[in-house]
Parts: sequence; C-alpha cells; structure tokens
Amino acid sequence: MSDTNDLNLDASSRKELESFIETQQAQTRVQTQVHTLAEMCWDKCVGSISSSFSRSEHSCLSNCVDRFLDTSLYLVKRVEDERAAAGH
Repeated sequence: MSDTNDLNLDASSRKELESFIETQQAQTRVQTQVHTLAEMCWDKCVGSISSSFSRSEHSCLSNCVDRFLDTSLYLVKRVEDERAAAGH
C-alpha cells in the first residue's frame, strides 16, 4: 500500500483514504481474476472462430460460464467477509 503518512492528512482522513485504497486494490484483484477466468474459458472451449459455436463449444462455454459466475460470486463474498471481519 502507498504511504499515506506523507500526505499531511488527519487520522480520520488517512484511515478513509487507506480504506478506499484497500477497496480499490481488492476490486482490481477480482477484475484480474475475472479476466483470467474468461480467457481460460475461451481458450478451453473455442477451437476456431466461425459464424457460430458448435454444440460442444456452446456446452463447454455454458458450463465454464456457470463455474465463472460461481467463482465470481465466491470472490465477491470473500472480499465482503474480509472487509466485515476487518470492521469496515
């Protein structure tokens, strides 16, 4: 985390800024994970680009997206639980 002590902020403002930075970093981690999962689904399921997906590509993408959504919801809940445990 960046050093907020050099910003000449009062304790309340410093704590608020640190909380904001933590939240932004957590959101960035989630977005990075989401991007990685989406790329993984595409690479795993799509053999070649054509005008439509084959039945197996469609099924694979559907299953992968379901797992992707499950994982995304899990990550969001985990971030929320961590924030709640930290008292934010």
